[in-house]
Amino acid sequence: MNIIPLISVKKGKLLDGKDGEPLNLDTLFLRVEKDSMLYVLDCDGIEHNNPNFALYQRLTEHCILWIDDGPRRLDDVMDTIMAGATNITLRNDLWPEIDFPGVQELTDDEIYLAMSEQQKEQRQPLSFFSEDVGIVLFNDTSDYTTFSKDVLTKHKLYRYTQSTDKVPFWNEQGITGILIDLNKKEGEN
Repeated sequence: MNIIPLISVKKGKLLDGKDGEPLNLDTLFLRVEKDSMLYVLDCDGIEHNNPNFALYQRLTEHCILWIDDGPRRLDDVMDTIMAGATNITLRNDLWPEIDFPGVQELTDDEIYLAMSEQQKEQRQPLSFFSEDVGIVLFNDTSDYTTFSKDVLTKHKLYRYTQSTDKVPFWNEQGITGILIDLNKKEGEN
């Protein structure tokens, strides 16, 4: 199972988790292994349509970036890729008519859809998503995944968590990996 550290950006400030403590780049580069994957949850992009592209460019000097900055159209996806994203997370609530074929033309890298608890509860059909599109679950309160084994064999599934305690259990369920706050990931080691 993949364990990906998560940092966030709020009001232009880098934080060592979803709701973490302030972090500067030099400290981040000491705490994260060079050329490892880092999930960047850009709240400025998601909440205010103001992604921190210059920061991504600095981060990409050290890390492989999986960026979640709330793109709302293809141009936004292209900007995020050009700023350094390897993997990208899209949000259906910000871009209701996501152009998956268009996004897939822009990148050969991995594309994920952030699903809310509400979308998961509605059991929104995943059949219209390409098998190349993975799923990211935030705010999932259940230890169990409600996705069938069939869905989990077709789509990569990552879930955000604040602890690695359940990793063996989730691994048995077929979950691809977890996203965990950088400060929590370090505390588990």
